[in-house]
Amino acid sequence: MANRPSTRTMLLILATLTIPFALFLWWTEADLRPRLEREVEASLERQARVIQATIGETAFSDSLADALGEASGSRITLVDRTGSVVGDSDIGVDRLPEVENHAERPEVAAALGGSSGSAIRASETVSLRLLYVAIPDPRGVLRVSVPLSRADALVTRSRQWVLAGGLVTLLLVGLLGRQLARFWRRPVAHLQETLAAIGRGEVGHRVGFEGGGALASVGQSVDEAAARLEERMADLSQEATDLTGMFDELEDGVAQVDREGLIVRANSAFESRVGRPGLAGERIASLFRDPGNLAAVQDAIEGVPGTNESTIGRRTVLLTARPDSRGALVVLRDLTRTRQLEGMRRDFVANVSHELKTPLTNVLGFGEAIADDDEVPAGPRGFADRIVANSRRMQVLVDDLLDLSRIESGVWTPEPIDLELTAATLEVWSGFDRRPDDAGINLTTEIPEGLTVHVDADAMRQILRNLLDNAIRYAPSGTSVTVTARRGDGQAHVTVDDEGPGIPTAHLERVFERFYRIDAARSREAGGTGLGLSIVKHLVVAHGGDVGIESEVGKGTRVWVVLPTSPDPETPAAGG
Repeated sequence: MANRPSTRTMLLILATLTIPFALFLWWTEADLRPRLEREVEASLERQARVIQATIGETAFSDSLADALGEASGSRITLVDRTGSVVGDSDIGVDRLPEVENHAERPEVAAALGGSSGSAIRASETVSLRLLYVAIPDPRGVLRVSVPLSRADALVTRSRQWVLAGGLVTLLLVGLLGRQLARFWRRPVAHLQETLAAIGRGEVGHRVGFEGGGALASVGQSVDEAAARLEERMADLSQEATDLTGMFDELEDGVAQVDREGLIVRANSAFESRVGRPGLAGERIASLFRDPGNLAAVQDAIEGVPGTNESTIGRRTVLLTARPDSRGALVVLRDLTRTRQLEGMRRDFVANVSHELKTPLTNVLGFGEAIADDDEVPAGPRGFADRIVANSRRMQVLVDDLLDLSRIESGVWTPEPIDLELTAATLEVWSGFDRRPDDAGINLTTEIPEGLTVHVDADAMRQILRNLLDNAIRYAPSGTSVTVTARRGDGQAHVTVDDEGPGIPTAHLERVFERFYRIDAARSREAGGTGLGLSIVKHLVVAHGGDVGIESEVGKGTRVWVVLPTSPDPETPAAGG
């Protein structure tokens, strides 16, 4: 492999040198030979003119041709006007009768026509390649010819010299190329080895070329690039070390899983959560028994985030899986302490609410008795009215807390029946103590006839009561509250729309939290407890449904819930 570049270079040099030699050989045939033949032709024509002038009016004869040929060193042929050969310096007189008539020969025909002529051909008489030149003469034609062997020999010698020079040149170039290849092979091989080492990540290697020249410049550039690469790799190594340290110090367990479900890396917290060290290369499916965990991881590998809460040993763990470039990123968060605190809080709220219920009932009863007694002065009766109003508000709050605690604790489970949605909505609307009609708020229903939901009847009424109560509290006078429903895929999509002030986007994600109020002062003034939407969410989720909210400031709010419908939409309503 190392010698291939030099071999290609040598072949290129040889080809470059061969082309001029080939062109020269072509030139000898295309230009040199014709030029020599023209010069010989001109010389023969001059010689013929001199001979013509020398012989004067001497009659043509074979002896004259022999004498002229011996004197000139050329072949002299004398032809009469009929084309018959009278004399030829290369043919004996006894053979002249055998020589054919020359009237048809090109050069003789031209001379008989009154102009000089020439031709090159092999002589049938003397078996040589001759150049013929004929000039007109009063007695016929005087023709002079010589063999072209001297011109051919000159061309041949020229070719031989060129070929010899070419061979010598090629030999010298070959020797020089071999020496140059030996001179360059070692540094080039060293450069290749250094680049290969750097490519393998061994960035400490250097070429070390010194001086000038193209190769030295390339080597110095490689060394500079290697130095920069070494610095960058050192920085990356340090960053990787820092990130690994941070990764291992995370309280949450984190693991990266490839698309085959194999763990690429995991921090110590993750290994501690699952109770197995050295997880790299292990299959994630072997770590969890809960199918929900495996489904969440598989969804993330396929590009959809997933979560699942499960128990591993004695600990409650929330698994969160997110899509990753290599597969999925799995996070395990220990919720044991959080769930314990939530349980303690629920128990506390339930106990306190339960304990407050009896005294609140007594306070409310005594307050109402005082407020309704005409013998009590107007001042104390006013105080009693305020006691009654606040006691009722506290009673609503305690009832909501007890309901929420009962739902969250798992003590309550829905007992679904088929409930006709329109009838339930109208029943809840008419049951409000503070009549919405008196406040100028109308109810509009857009519910398909006969639409029933398969839900717990009391829970459904409580869902509608909380949603409609919120809408009434914030809807301006002269507006409508609209309840819309549609059936689809075995579910009922129910929405409650109002034309109130709307909710800023920043608050939408938190409105289902308990006690969360957008405007606490206004909520207290309107009598809200901050638990209504939280109860709605828990009741809907308990039925396997979903809930959400959409709002635009100044245009109103829409709360939607998704609940299961009756398997047979024509089933008569019950429990209404």
